[in-house]
Amino acid sequence: MRVPLLALTLLGRGALALAAPAPDSSAVRADSVAAFAAAGADTLAFAFAPGGSMGLGVPAPERLVEPAGLAVDAFGRVFVADAALHRLQIFDARGAWLATAGTLGSDPGQLRRPGAVTTLGQAGIAVLDRENFRVESYDLLGRRSGTLVDLADPALVDQVGRVDPVTLAADRGGAVYLADAERDRVLVFDFSGRYLRALGGFGARPGSFRGLRALAVTRRGELLAADRDPPRLQRLEPSGRAAVAWPLPAGIGHAGMALAVDDSGRVALADESSGRLWMLDREGRLLAALGGLGGPRALAFAPDGTLLVAEARAGRVSRWTLRPARAPAGGGR
Repeated sequence: MRVPLLALTLLGRGALALAAPAPDSSAVRADSVAAFAAAGADTLAFAFAPGGSMGLGVPAPERLVEPAGLAVDAFGRVFVADAALHRLQIFDARGAWLATAGTLGSDPGQLRRPGAVTTLGQAGIAVLDRENFRVESYDLLGRRSGTLVDLADPALVDQVGRVDPVTLAADRGGAVYLADAERDRVLVFDFSGRYLRALGGFGARPGSFRGLRALAVTRRGELLAADRDPPRLQRLEPSGRAAVAWPLPAGIGHAGMALAVDDSGRVALADESSGRLWMLDREGRLLAALGGLGGPRALAFAPDGTLLVAEARAGRVSRWTLRPARAPAGGGR
């Protein structure tokens, strides 16, 4: 049975809200806060064109209950981790179900409240098996390859101590970046799962974190990281040095944030508790905003440039496209 993804198209007056030209990106900027605040004003109007749904109300095995992780491969196949059903779901680019991997448990091949999902190079998928404190790897058909990182392994514990994994990301070479809420740091592993180094640490200075919530990696190997105390978005060089930071609106990130970046450097950022989504360009200028999502917990760009959103509270994955704003006739909404 083919079940298309929900298509959300951003249209209408004010849908593309451009901020003023940004100052030198080497400094922390405050202009983004005003831009984010303006995006919540009544002057923004959106019209949505639904194209179907993937989630609740469909028969197993297509059903989603709590989508918590999301990745899209080069062929447009969609990989969704469901925290409530303890499994990985795979759909094709049109939304048709392909395969399921995992059941509840801690044995090999089982998952316990899986979270973030990321592609590993061109041929693999990594899933954060949160309550089993490990990262599991799969091929693109959903067949388990093994445990990539075992955070309970005594040898690794000796190196890094206790870890509270909250999310992960990977670069194009397959290196894995794991966010550790226990010490507000990013642990870096190579494509084979070997521990390399730690980035960040608790603090408010550039390159450190307080309440680390979300990660993404650009095509250039830069790391994007969002933390919540106070809310900010940082772009770090591969060495961990902060290149730029943008403050975010107060109050976001308490339930969780999600990040994704496309090949052009556009950044999508979502706040799970408020159900809001923002799009920024590479320089941090606000492009568009969207509200009313059902707990956006994960984001992923597809090869066609559309953005997929895992809505954990709504039990669905939605897809939307950013289009230039068009003022409707008469100036009404």
